Amino acid sequence: MSVFSLSEGETYEIGRSLGRQLAGGELVLLEGPLGIGKTVFARGVAAGLGVDPDEVCSPSYALVQEYDGKRARMYHIDLYRIEHVDEIGTLGLEELVDSGAVVVVEWGERLPESYRRNAVTVRLHDIGESTRRIELNNPTRPESRNDH
Repeated sequence: MSVFSLSEGETYEIGRSLGRQLAGGELVLLEGPLGIGKTVFARGVAAGLGVDPDEVCSPSYALVQEYDGKRARMYHIDLYRIEHVDEIGTLGLEELVDSGAVVVVEWGERLPESYRRNAVTVRLHDIGESTRRIELNNPTRPESRNDH
């Protein structure tokens, strides 16, 4: 499914709508170039989970931020500074997802395919003049999850 966003506010609202659909235990991958709106989208997801969106910032330096929402806990991960695929294994992604939290990963395209298989994938594309095309793949909770 593709939707269009004409502003940062609309990108946030699309993320919030997705967040309201999530029950916990989902891996949400945000993909797209630097400055495209991945963190704005993550704030929207957080709001949909009952997290104060003002608390959500890009976790570039901490790699993982944890937020307690009214509906579900959210882990926000940023893989921008990951230099080697081996470092991803140290994040404990499987454990975070298995904990029942929603795990939102910026730069999700850097994950190996084994992680990506059952994830909700959100690809943001710049189509000019502050307009974004947002592709949502598998935007509902997977019925079953394969082991990584």
